[in-house]
Parts: sequence; structure tokens; C-alpha cells
Amino acid sequence: MTPRIAIIGAGLAGLTLARELSEHADITLFEKARGLGGRMSSRRRDQQRWDHGAQFFTARSRAFKALLTPFMESGAVVAWQPNITTLSPNQAPYKRPWFEPHYVAAPAMNSLLKAMSPGLNIALQTRVQSLEPQGDRWRLLDDQGEWLGEFDWVISSAPLPQTRELLPLAADAYAGFGMRPCYALMLTVDDRDLPVWDAAKVNDSPLGWIAFNHRLPGRNPEVGAVVAHSSADWAEAHLEDDQDAVREQLTAEFCALTGVAPNAVQEAQLHRWRYALATEVDGEPVGYVLDTARKLAACGDWCLGGRVEAAFTSARRLAARLRERGL
Repeated sequence: MTPRIAIIGAGLAGLTLARELSEHADITLFEKARGLGGRMSSRRRDQQRWDHGAQFFTARSRAFKALLTPFMESGAVVAWQPNITTLSPNQAPYKRPWFEPHYVAAPAMNSLLKAMSPGLNIALQTRVQSLEPQGDRWRLLDDQGEWLGEFDWVISSAPLPQTRELLPLAADAYAGFGMRPCYALMLTVDDRDLPVWDAAKVNDSPLGWIAFNHRLPGRNPEVGAVVAHSSADWAEAHLEDDQDAVREQLTAEFCALTGVAPNAVQEAQLHRWRYALATEVDGEPVGYVLDTARKLAACGDWCLGGRVEAAFTSARRLAARLRERGL
């Protein structure tokens, strides 16, 4: 009998795992959001688009490059060569070189995930709240207590805290892993009021990254859309602060760093990522969490210490292990 697998989360890790196992199992992905993306999500309003999660990615492994090749040929993934600088309140800006290719998905970061999803069974706007053992299977329930089905395997590709809360694994299964928060500030600013550079790494500031999102390949360059990410340290210190005050403080910091006049900021939005950045993992991690006896598992960038590619690699390693054991 074909095994049934529930994958929780339809970000890059979840979609990769589903694609890798689709010929070996009957798979359903459950995604709590309205669309695909996870931390590669985009927010859209009229003609403006803000990639308020991951802004770019690199491709170092042969396997990830192979995944991207057809999407680069179709235009869903594009090389990004920005004019990038380094900013600090304590010293003059200086040009920041990149020594490896960087990529973005087009026309939005979640376009890569949309391109990966055809043929997969994905239940959107469905939050898996709990799972109950039913013999040698697991019964999944949503946040309304409604039954979502019974599955042989349950695999979470959600962020670490959500995975830890959902999967009944031993506490030490998650030892050595961690995630940190980040604020994403989304501004509307006319391009004529912005500096000539396209993106900036920021030091010694509440902000850690600034990008003029509308200048990324595949976006509308006529509408000014700025994304600024806070540092993880600052986000942790201010995670429960009044959100209007956080938005105002980060907007003021953006203006001070860039020289953009405060009255040039037409609108400011804020998104609080509670689980944004994976911490480094010591040693040579296997890249996933697996309980073969109970048929529970987890994968994601947090299993390998961050980066977009880590989500892909984690899922691919887990899929290989499951295929090896015959599921």
C-alpha cells in the first residue's frame, strides 16, 4: 500500500520534500497561509511589491543549481547584480563587493515556489493544530478541531518553535538548533528620492539590511518599494514593544542612514517575523530530525544553520534517508 505523508508547511523545504518523494508516497502539504512562500513571502499592494522575507539567495551545491536551471531558463529565477554598499552611523559608506552569484525569483521571491508547486496536493489556509496517534498512523486536526485525515508519516517543515510545539518528539531531538526574530519595514518612497545604490548591508544600527525592492529584476521600477530588515539583536530586544513605535523608530533610522527626507516616505508598514533567522549549527549536522519508530520527522533551514539553500538541502537529505529505508 502506498504510504500517506503529511508535510506541514509549503515553503522551499516542504515543496522540495514533496517533489523528492512524490513517486514514492501519497503526499498532502498543509500551509496555514493564503499562499506559498513561508519566509520567501511577498506582500503586494496595487503595483507595488515588497519581498519582506528572504531578499535573495545563492547556489553553492550542484543539486541546488540543478533545481534552479529550468527556472532560470523560464525567467522565474534571475541573477541579481546590484550596486551594493555598506552603511553605518559611525563611518562613511563604502562599496561592498560580492564574490559569488546572487539570485532572486521574479516577479517576486515566492515565484520560485509557485513554479515548483504544479502537480502537488497543497491545502492552503489550513493550520495543523495537533496530531493524535491512531494505531500505527497519525490523525491530524486543524485549529477548529476538524479532522484533516490519517497519515503514516507526519513531517514538519515549519520553523523550529512551531515544529517543536507540534511534533511529540523527545526534547533533545531539537538540541543545538535555534531561530531568531527580525522586523521587516516596508516603505513607499519615490525612486527619485532614493540614493543611487540598490542595497546596503548595515552595521552598528537597529537595521541590518536595506534594499530598494522595485529595482530587483522583474519588478516594476516605476514604483518605489523599500524593504529594510532589522538586526536580530534589536528585534529580540524590542519584540514585544508597541508596534507603531517600532515602525516609527525603524523609519527614522532608515532616513538617518540613507539621507532620505522623512516627508519623502509616503507610507510605512511593519511585519514582525518571530522566527526569521536560523542560528548556526555546530559540527557537521545530518540536516534533519527523524524518529523512524514513530514516523515523525522535520526539516528546514534551521537544521543546517540558515540560508535559503539550506532549506532545500535539509529536505533533500531527509527525502534520501526516507527513500533509503523504504519509507
